[in-house]
Amino acid sequence: MRLKGFAGLAGVLGVLAIGAPTAHAHPCAETWSLSTATFLSANNSSIGWGGSLPTMNNDADCAPVEGSKVAASVAMTGADAAADPVEEAVASFEYTPNMTPLGYSKRVPPLHTGTSLADINSDIAFKGNLAFQGHWSGFRVIDISDPKNPTQLYNTEACRHTAGQGDVIVHGNILVRTWDSGATGSQAGATCMDEPVNDPGLTGFQGLHIWNIADPANPVYVRKVRMATTGNGAGVPNGCGAHTATGVPDDARGYFYVYVGGSENNCPGMDIVRIKLDDPSDAVFLRRAVANRQCHDNNVIMGQLNMAMCAGGNGFSVFKWDPSKPADEAGTPESPGGIANPTLMYSRQVPEIGNGPAHSGSFTYDGKVLIFGWEPGGGTNPRCQADLPTSPNDNLLFFFDPATGTELGRMTHTRPQSAIENCTWHNFNVVPTYKGYYAVSGNYQKGISVIDFTNPAAATEVAYADPKPFSTHFQPTAGDWSTHFYNGKIYQSDIRRGLITWDLDHDLMRRVRTPDLSNPQTQTASFAQDLDGPTITSANEGQGYKKGTMVAVQFACADGDSGVESCTADAENLDTGTVGTKSFRVTARDKAGNVTTKDVTYLVNSADFPHTVGGGVPATLSLTLAGPTQFPPFVAGTAQEYTTTSEANVISTAGDAALTVADPGHMTNGAFSLAAPLQVSFSKAAWTAPVSNDKVTVTFKQAVGANEPLRTGTYSKTLTFTLSTSTP
Repeated sequence: MRLKGFAGLAGVLGVLAIGAPTAHAHPCAETWSLSTATFLSANNSSIGWGGSLPTMNNDADCAPVEGSKVAASVAMTGADAAADPVEEAVASFEYTPNMTPLGYSKRVPPLHTGTSLADINSDIAFKGNLAFQGHWSGFRVIDISDPKNPTQLYNTEACRHTAGQGDVIVHGNILVRTWDSGATGSQAGATCMDEPVNDPGLTGFQGLHIWNIADPANPVYVRKVRMATTGNGAGVPNGCGAHTATGVPDDARGYFYVYVGGSENNCPGMDIVRIKLDDPSDAVFLRRAVANRQCHDNNVIMGQLNMAMCAGGNGFSVFKWDPSKPADEAGTPESPGGIANPTLMYSRQVPEIGNGPAHSGSFTYDGKVLIFGWEPGGGTNPRCQADLPTSPNDNLLFFFDPATGTELGRMTHTRPQSAIENCTWHNFNVVPTYKGYYAVSGNYQKGISVIDFTNPAAATEVAYADPKPFSTHFQPTAGDWSTHFYNGKIYQSDIRRGLITWDLDHDLMRRVRTPDLSNPQTQTASFAQDLDGPTITSANEGQGYKKGTMVAVQFACADGDSGVESCTADAENLDTGTVGTKSFRVTARDKAGNVTTKDVTYLVNSADFPHTVGGGVPATLSLTLAGPTQFPPFVAGTAQEYTTTSEANVISTAGDAALTVADPGHMTNGAFSLAAPLQVSFSKAAWTAPVSNDKVTVTFKQAVGANEPLRTGTYSKTLTFTLSTSTP
């Protein structure tokens, strides 16, 4: 295709350029050729479901858009990045009062040399206090310990791809980045960290690049894993390419698995790569989990659920695995396979989307709802106008029961957009709230959408941040690529701006669990909703008190799920001023927002009423032995001492007690006896105080000589144990 003027001042596609221009030739008068470039959904000319960049004349940089203040500069590092004012990033945004922009780490994408395609920002992964923002030339590492001041620690532009998004995932000290378009033609000589992308004698590389991020400020490139569909070397299986990646940790075995969403539409499944945690150079492409569809994006939820979803084509497929099985073990729907060989449970077509492409999905943390999004036109066309020129289905987000594929509800995009803004439900994740279902979504030039789908049949938008059109003409490579909730804040990856952090003022969104969710596509935990309030107990309940006495109220609150947030009473002391039945109220709230109240009643008397309460303890000496006890088989002709144990349970109310056994003598088998006597010993045989259910190990030993004749059958001995006391 031919693209004209698709470029920007100072090597970026900015608007209202600020700052000194670089030595780049101004592109407004030039025509660039990019014959194989596609955008967003896939980046290979053979893909039927990818969204291609339309042929256009775009002079956004030659005719600045009013209201936009995106600065024209290359990626910043260090202290410069820390100084980025968030007001600059959101100057053209409209957002709800409950949304507050907090911080900004700028990366205004430079252009690919010799093309009119910018190296735009893409998805985000998280680890601890770090965000990893992918882009088409590499990735950034950003310190988000202070969300108001996200600070770039590292950026590489040295894994350059003229038509590939570079999805990133992290776990432990490993970062994986996808390369999703065959390195042929102008890309045949592509490099990543100065290493050739193509192997000697091979072209068309698609696959993964692996980094060691033990030092986040200085990641080290480790190796690549080739997953091209054809042309691989001997012994290397053909893959589906690598458009997206989902991390699946298996820390117990020391591995990190990657469920890869392919970049080729003729590959019906997700490819699985295994990486050794303590040696990332040990990485191997294992197999393809057949899904009956091309998998654009995958999402997994672990914990007690261990499910995976593949979205692609005309719907989605759901897998399960059993982490207790060997990783490579195959399975059936009734007994799913291991983590490296998940079992396909079912595939679901969604008629409303036609041939799609289906794009993304995410689970609620209790596994009861699956969000499913699709991307008509591959994300490169306006789809959110008030009067859609195509189909009203273009605006739909769906909710399904992941166990059965039954539809639970659907939602239509709110806030119609203009005809020069692209908009779909692109990349989103579910917020780990204690109760209720919430998600945040990035929607290209429609910006951020926060939705409440606690009732999937009536989902609503509770907050948004919507930028004005990026350009005076239709411009598909702009807007919000991804928005993800992470540990209390919202993180937005803006295609042309960088990373923007937001705060949401919403009660249930503040009531969240905070596991280290290292990747938005990887939900490492699962948990039921917390719908029950705390329990309340009080030592004052039902008690009687003398009139006029000073008694403090006593109460306690407990919550076994989210934990107690507050526990208060409406009085500090009991009301003993008058005689009668009185009460005070305790109110408890848990971290899920559930509230419990309890009225604690007590009695106030006018005088003392002596009353004695007593109880007796009968004399008890109790000895219980587990049995009978069996030695291992005696082996004739072999000298050996055999040992076995049993357990005795002792209960004594006496002042002391002693455990003894009568002379055990010899074990016999009919008329035959063993030469050596049976030996018995105790782990404890004396007590100097009362004891209840004290466990005693009884050890039995039997020696058998090498020349001792043994008779077929069972040797046995009945023993008499005595528990006695001298101080009843």
